[in-house]
Amino acid sequence: MADIEHGFTTWPWQHWTKERPDEVALSFGNTSVTWLQLSSKVEGVAGGLIKQGVKRDEIVVAVSDNRIELIWLHLAALRVGARFVALPARISDAELIEKLHTLSAHYIWLEKSDREINIEYRPLELISSSQCVIPVTWQPTRAASLVFTSGSTGKPKAVVHSINNHLYSAVGMLSMMSFSEQDSWLLSLPLSHVSGLAIVWRWLTAGGKLVLTKRDELLSALSTVTHASLVPTQLQRLLQTSKANEATCLKQVLLGGSSIPVELVAQAKLQGIDCWVGYGMTEMASTVAAKRADSTSGVGQVIPNRHIRFRDQEIQVSGKSLCLGYLVGQKILTVCDDDGWLATKDLGCANEGELFILGRKDNMFISGGENIHPEEIESVLLTYPDISRVVVIGVDSEEYGERPVAVVESCTALDTEQLNRFLEGRLDKIKWPDRYYPLPSELQLSEVKINRNAVKSWLLTQH
Repeated sequence: MADIEHGFTTWPWQHWTKERPDEVALSFGNTSVTWLQLSSKVEGVAGGLIKQGVKRDEIVVAVSDNRIELIWLHLAALRVGARFVALPARISDAELIEKLHTLSAHYIWLEKSDREINIEYRPLELISSSQCVIPVTWQPTRAASLVFTSGSTGKPKAVVHSINNHLYSAVGMLSMMSFSEQDSWLLSLPLSHVSGLAIVWRWLTAGGKLVLTKRDELLSALSTVTHASLVPTQLQRLLQTSKANEATCLKQVLLGGSSIPVELVAQAKLQGIDCWVGYGMTEMASTVAAKRADSTSGVGQVIPNRHIRFRDQEIQVSGKSLCLGYLVGQKILTVCDDDGWLATKDLGCANEGELFILGRKDNMFISGGENIHPEEIESVLLTYPDISRVVVIGVDSEEYGERPVAVVESCTALDTEQLNRFLEGRLDKIKWPDRYYPLPSELQLSEVKINRNAVKSWLLTQH
């Protein structure tokens, strides 16, 4: 598809303030904020950051769950030319310190101000000041945000995006999945993940309404919005709740995080919800290809402002949403080859214009001489009615080299013989998991996807 321009010549919130100053821009609980109020608040908090010493290109870290203060800090950091990073409130002290060292972070705002971290840092307060002149002008090519990769297949890296990267990602996605000024999108995924950050930029691009809610009120909030980005487990819980209570006004859902059960999509359609599926990555500022969910395993067409090619089945990507690079020390190192392409380590192919994902190069293992892609097994198991999430790992086997083992999140106890009967005719027998383990509670914390390396480490303790 042809590239699409975003058209902004100033900060998006200032653009919408001129266009629709009195329209509601965001809400959190009983609090509603118009575009005019939002712009005023961002300017004030930006002045407060300058008063506390924040300068251009310095890194501002927020350790918090999604809340309205996080939005103020995010936009204000951009306004003063700083680089913004969100980290989840539940991050462990050890992981937090590791990430802060990676970032060489300058300033930190903690949602829980009494949290003690054994590292020197400059604490931030969310104060407003109208006394400081903000010298930074609209420069959308500057480094603006950092997002850590999920670390599902290796050590997380800090990926650097510009405002342009985010806007080109958003405008391309919205050319396929409609989201208008009259619509509302729930910030249902953490701002520490690229999928959550993408929601914010789609909101800023379209000028609709952003809705925030407390974690324990997510399901009730979903019934009040038109759009949401969800993992399958969240959608499944919503459908179960809406069946028992009132119908939801949700119109469109972008699903991600794992393979999508066909039955789940069909249930959503019966309740008037169009589901979208896709393929994306942190380095590309979220979604690369997308489509309305159907019964095929494809992930749709490539979205405008993105491009793909294949080298020995490996997917390579480029385009206007491709990040500036990885932060290493004080430098931003490119992720691309000399021609501007990023090798993803994902294996795939195209069929009649649609992208199909075969698996990860570094996830594949060999069992009895056969190449095993865990993603293929996971995709089939997710069509089993009682399974909501699953990770398949290759474990050592004297006879076969490695054998698949499944770690499963399910609402019922799983019976291996019953599952084998289900897999018969759906999957070659060599690919049937030898064992099934319930997903331990400490690995269920992620709202986006389960950390594959953490599952692998946990399995080692079970043998």
